[in-house]
Amino acid sequence: MSAIDFFTREETDTSSFILDVLSSVNYQVDTHYTAGNESNILSAAASASSALNVVSLAPIIIWDLDSFTSGNVRLLSEIRQQFPNSLILVYAITPEQFSDIPNKLYDSILSVESLKVHLMTRIAKLKEIHNARKIFRERMSHLVGKSQAMQELRKTVERAILHSGPVLIQGETGVGKELIAQAIACMYDKFITVNCSAIPDTLFESELFGHTRGAFTGAQTERIGLFEMADGGAIFLDEIGDMPLHAQVKLLRVLQNKEIRPLGANKTKNIDVRIIAATNRNLEQEIAEKRFREDLYYRLNVISMEISPLRKRKEDIEDLANYFIQIYQSPGEKYTLSIDTLRKLQEYDWPGNIRELENVIQRALCFTNSGTLRPEDIQIGAGRSISDVVNAPNPIKKEGGTELSYDAFRQMQQNQEREFLIETIRSCNGSVRVAAQKLGLFRTALYNRLSHLGVNIKDI
Repeated sequence: MSAIDFFTREETDTSSFILDVLSSVNYQVDTHYTAGNESNILSAAASASSALNVVSLAPIIIWDLDSFTSGNVRLLSEIRQQFPNSLILVYAITPEQFSDIPNKLYDSILSVESLKVHLMTRIAKLKEIHNARKIFRERMSHLVGKSQAMQELRKTVERAILHSGPVLIQGETGVGKELIAQAIACMYDKFITVNCSAIPDTLFESELFGHTRGAFTGAQTERIGLFEMADGGAIFLDEIGDMPLHAQVKLLRVLQNKEIRPLGANKTKNIDVRIIAATNRNLEQEIAEKRFREDLYYRLNVISMEISPLRKRKEDIEDLANYFIQIYQSPGEKYTLSIDTLRKLQEYDWPGNIRELENVIQRALCFTNSGTLRPEDIQIGAGRSISDVVNAPNPIKKEGGTELSYDAFRQMQQNQEREFLIETIRSCNGSVRVAAQKLGLFRTALYNRLSHLGVNIKDI
């Protein structure tokens, strides 16, 4: 594969300079000379056997505008249309005379004088853009679905990539908020993930902003916080609605002043970090109940994204199911969904959203021979669907119409939660790790909840 394709007329001082510079840094270059009259140049460069086949493999093209004169618009248009992922650097002795060429047909334009000064800098920048586009395409390929909601979401993500402002992603557990964050951060080499629900309140400031030696009892060494580790990149604050108020104050300072101060330090440190936050909570309600700062909410909510739950975009289920089949089927095996199986998937409400669908498909492939997946191969959920919960009888009243006390209602809730978690773990063959993934929880969080409910995992 060529790193660069170079189109010019017969060797000139400028072309020799370019080749000398590129060869000095071990760039692989394919040079295509276009000597001859104008019609021959157009024919040679535009034919499928020459130019267009060549550039299909080249991430960067250097184009000598003076070599093609009136044919530039036509040739560049064909190349841009057929190979949109190639990056095009064009140059001329006087670029102004080619003002009729739309700037969408090239990624960078230089005069010969500027080319000699900035060639390697500009190529390095184009390579950086090419790599970012490649990562972006790979990450966007995980955002599966043809629904209107998904189409709009992909457009919003593409726009968000071009900016550096904070992003707030809202949606239920399991809808793919981290995948969205990774796509937005495709331009950054660093991507640090922080799960705010998994950090104890007393350790929040130390985890995020670091501490000096002796800042508190047990701080025997200096610690670099996650924000400083993410400097020059992006940080993803997952479940930010679980962040305690005292840490929210410090985060607000980071957003306002782009600086942090580790615990015990006398000086602040300047940082440059793209902040992407996500939550499954209604932050406006959290603000009303004094659990989330209103000023922080508006600082974070510069670029807002709302991800619809799977039950509201069931037209995406077929694409998602086939996507997970492609991921999890073993080499040499081939699975397809029957019409009845797809109907069964679409009739379920998916309280666990995409994560639950992924687990269902993965489990089906583990226990089914290669071929067509039938409805009986699909084991959905250990608990009830959302529609079952909504249509269930009112649990607040006993038989005969007498109302439950609040303590009795809470006890009933805990009993139901206890039974639900036990059944979920049993359906996962006793694996707390698999059950936690299915429920969209961290394993430690599930252990803590089981302990709170008085459940000994050894008894399950």
